Amino acid sequence: MGRLPLAPFEKMLKDSEKRIRVSKEATVAFAEFVEEFSRDMSRDIAELARHARRKTILADDVKIAVKRFRKG
Repeated sequence: MGRLPLAPFEKMLKDSEKRIRVSKEATVAFAEFVEEFSRDMSRDIAELARHARRKTILADDVKIAVKRFRKG
């Protein structure tokens, strides 16, 4: 964890409500969640490419993974 800078995560949280403060702990928790989610999605996306017997991930792989996630 912690490979991404925290500032963009704090900005995303603040952008959701302009007059709100965000604690450092909240920013870290949000960043950890997004990083974990991104790793999980990345594995799913890579699996789609492998299943298609490709070594290259395509935009369609990402779109399919997102659709599958949204259907839940």
